[in-house]
Parts: sequence; C-alpha cells; structure tokens
Amino acid sequence: MLNIPLPEAFITTILKDSPFGQPLIDALDDTPSTSVRLNLRKPQAPEFDSHEPVSWCPNAFYLKERPNFTLDPLFHAGAYYPQEAASMAVYDLVKSLNLPQGSVVLDACAAPGGKTLAMMDALPQNCAGIANEIHPHRANILCENITKWGFDNVAVSNSDTSMFRNLEAFFDAVLIDAPCSGEGMFRKDPNARLEWSIESVRKCTDRQRDIVHNLSNCIKPGGYLIYATCTFNESENETQLQAILATGEFELQPWKAPSDCLVGRNGLGHYFVPGRSRSEGLFIGVLKKSGTLNSNTITIPNPSTLNFTGLDFDVLPNQELVRQNNLAYLRSASLGHALSQLKTPLRIMKSGMTVAESTPKGWVPQHDLSMTTHRIPAIDCSKQEALMYLRGETFPIPPYPPGYYVLRYQGFNLGFIKHLGQRFNNLYPKTWRIRMHLK
Repeated sequence: MLNIPLPEAFITTILKDSPFGQPLIDALDDTPSTSVRLNLRKPQAPEFDSHEPVSWCPNAFYLKERPNFTLDPLFHAGAYYPQEAASMAVYDLVKSLNLPQGSVVLDACAAPGGKTLAMMDALPQNCAGIANEIHPHRANILCENITKWGFDNVAVSNSDTSMFRNLEAFFDAVLIDAPCSGEGMFRKDPNARLEWSIESVRKCTDRQRDIVHNLSNCIKPGGYLIYATCTFNESENETQLQAILATGEFELQPWKAPSDCLVGRNGLGHYFVPGRSRSEGLFIGVLKKSGTLNSNTITIPNPSTLNFTGLDFDVLPNQELVRQNNLAYLRSASLGHALSQLKTPLRIMKSGMTVAESTPKGWVPQHDLSMTTHRIPAIDCSKQEALMYLRGETFPIPPYPPGYYVLRYQGFNLGFIKHLGQRFNNLYPKTWRIRMHLK
C-alpha cells in the first residue's frame, strides 16, 4: 500500500461518475504485478516456463517477484522487455488489423518504447515504422530500447507532432499513446498521485486534441488510428474518440479485446482496470479511416558486404547498406523507401541500425550490429564477467587472434570488444553502462 493517499477529487469522480466504482479505489492500493515480454527476434528466449503467462499476449509472463533488471545481463541484451501487461495488448490489436505487407506505421508518442516494440513485432513482412518522441532525453531511451530489440526497420524521430501535418496519407496505422493525467499509474507510481489535479486533466485533454488534429491527415484511406491513455476519465478517452468520429472521416473498428476488459462509455474503446484485469489502468480504442488500404511495393536491393578489420558480414535479404559521411547504416528496404518519401524535416535520431564508423584506422563496428542476428565471431563469458563488461570494465580473457568480437552471455550478444591478443578494449556504449556497485 502506498503512503500517499489518492486525490479526493479523483475518488469523487470515480465513485459518482464512472463505471469503475469502489473496486477500483480499493485495487489502487494493492501491489502491482511485474510482467515481461520476450524478444523472439533473438536466437533463443530465456526460460520463463515456471511463470504465469499473460493471457492476452503470447510470449509474455508475470514474474513471481520484481527482480533487479539492471543486474540481469539478459535485460541489457534485449532478450526481454519489462512491460506493463495491459500495454502488451497492442500486439494482439495490431495483429487483428491485418495490415498489408509493406505497411508504414507511426508511434507518435513512443518513449520509452514498449508499445513500439509490440506494434512492430505484430506487423507482417517488409513493414517499417517511425517511433517519435518530442522530449530529447526520453527519445534517447527510446533509441536504446529499439536498438536492443534488434530492429532494422524502425527510425526514431525527435519531433513535435505538428511536423507530421504535411504528410498526407502517409501511414497505414498511427498509434497515439497520448500524454495523459496518469490515473492508471496511481498504483505503480506515487508521483502520479502527487501530480494529478482537475487542471492537469483539462490540460491533457487539450494537448491530446492537438495531437490527434496534427496526425489525422497523415493516415491513409483505410488506415487505422489506435488511441490509448493510461487514465480513466471520460474527457481524455471516450470524448476524444467521439470528436474524431464526429469528423465523419473515421468509423469505430471492432476489436476482440481480452475478456478481462471493461467496455468504455457508450461502447467506445476498452479499459484495463486494476482489480478487474491483472494490470495497471489503460484505455485503448481503434478507429478506421474511410477507404481501402493497398499493399506497398518495395524494391529489394542487391546483396552486399561490409568489411571490417578482421570482421566481415553479409547484408541480409531485404536490407540495404547506406554510407553517409563516416557512418554505415543497415536498414530494411522498406524503411529506406519510407524515409525517401518523407516530405517534412523530421529530426531523425536513428535510421535503422548504425553498424560501423570509419576512422583513420579503419572501420569500427557499432553496438547496433551486435544486437542483430548476423553471424559475428563471439566469446562467451560468465555472469560476473558480463556485469563487469556492462560497467565498462575489463577482465582476463583467453588469447584470441586480434580483432573485433561480440561478448556473449547464455547465447545472447551483449556488445563488442576489440581483442588485442592479451587484453581487450571494452566497446559497450558509455551512456548505457551500469553505474551500480557490483559485489
């Protein structure tokens, strides 16, 4: 139970003007569950068979207790992502839309990236996505999480949503996980209780309306708008959907939501509600724009190879290798095609994967490459060695021919080292390093 009481005005609203009532008030003082979703893009998945599965998302589990993720090398390797269980429903929802191959999607308010990962995992072949986040610090976290998941078909943008207004009929689907008053996080985050007020609800409502206005035009005819918040009040949820429907451009898209969900007011959207579903609070609704979606034609580039000192790798089918200034980027042909069609100056922080940097001494592999499934020479390590590596440290290592290697723990790549014969240089990104003291 949290020591910070629920806001009185919030309690009054829930008890007098909502479908949730006292059970929600009681549940918000319970202990939240911890859940993770596995990354099936990696060569093998960690064992979670002894844990309870999340019923509405495949390859997702509730943990028996919350571990210290910072001290688990598999977390840093992108083997799984700790994600609130309700947010995982994005995977099943996107799967149900039957988007065509070659679709281009947008996660407009994407950080820290859990819903981006779920959305991209649910898409068919040859699709691409832009994950956008307006706050620079949160955009950096978004880049890190997308990198660890191993995507070559996602670009990260650090832009205001107003920058998307001129992209007419560009995206097959847009996810707006809108900034909100955070009522659904009252159990998990005590600061959410302190920051809530009637005025914050009003400000969030206005901001959400602006974001929807900025993005509605960039959805293709027949495309989808997925709208979500982690809050319970009508003005931030059903009222927003009603306003979109009132334009006459969209219609409500049926979705077989999990049975634990509560149908929203007037049949609009669905709620995950603490005490009813094993999750925190989430509202989610999906609308379809009038018209018909068509598959996109993508030109597949010719195979190529990039050579490092002591390290070669082949570019996979459907990928393209792009060299700009002193950097080499590896990205899917679908992402390359989508970025070439952009007609607005987005601030792109990440374009697929940055795989190498050209220096006076030759090409140096970048961390993104170690997170992919490309065959790269690897050296196995223990858990203690893995944690030392993640702190930026070095340790005794068996003799190998000099060159670049991936350090690997339990079959999962952690990042690059440069073996010098008797010792190695640690190439793990400095800004991602563990700062906790290791016993």
